[in-house]
Amino acid sequence: MADLSNISVIVPVREGSSRVREKIFLPFGEETTLLEWKIEQLKQVQRPGRIFLSSNSEKVAEVARKRGVEFLPRNDYLSVGHQASFSEVITGVVKDIPTDHFAWVTVVVPLMSPDEYREGFELYLRDVVQNGTHDSLVSVNLLKEYFWDDNGPLNYRADRNHTISQDLPNIYRVTNGLYMRSREATLDEGYFLGPNPLMHKVSKMAGVDIDEYEDYQIALAMKQFYDESQ
Repeated sequence: MADLSNISVIVPVREGSSRVREKIFLPFGEETTLLEWKIEQLKQVQRPGRIFLSSNSEKVAEVARKRGVEFLPRNDYLSVGHQASFSEVITGVVKDIPTDHFAWVTVVVPLMSPDEYREGFELYLRDVVQNGTHDSLVSVNLLKEYFWDDNGPLNYRADRNHTISQDLPNIYRVTNGLYMRSREATLDEGYFLGPNPLMHKVSKMAGVDIDEYEDYQIALAMKQFYDESQ
């Protein structure tokens, strides 16, 4: 059975961002950037020698040295713009890790707590590695909400037979905070999730993903609630 020492935590980092300039270096807390904040969260869960910042940026390499974690060099083809497919990026990074399993953790989901990461790692070790009931893990929010597409309602009756929210079917929103899988399966199939992932349900706060500047402002506003919950 694998243990934490056999899990590499990969933090994929691109210095450029098409929507929010130098997003990973935005301030988040007192004299801390989003990137540094994520590193310190992860150091509460995994030892620094198993945390890898994957990038082609010397600035990111300097942060890794400063914070005492590992730097995993990535070539420009896998880093600049969207030249490489996402599958190429995933496999190009994962092939260089020294462990059988990995956690793929994004910087831009800042309010997923160390306890939630720890729970995800424990579930992965139990249900994927030990019991084999699932083949991978992904962090999600369970949504009990009403959805439509262009053709009408997707998950309920919008008529006199209206469904109350508690009775809506389970729909999961991927938070982009945590993905876990084996290195071997990822290299074979080209993706960090298999067909039967374990849905690791996390708090709504842990689902805040900074894509636009507005999301960053929301995360900053919610940080007080995060701090109070730790």
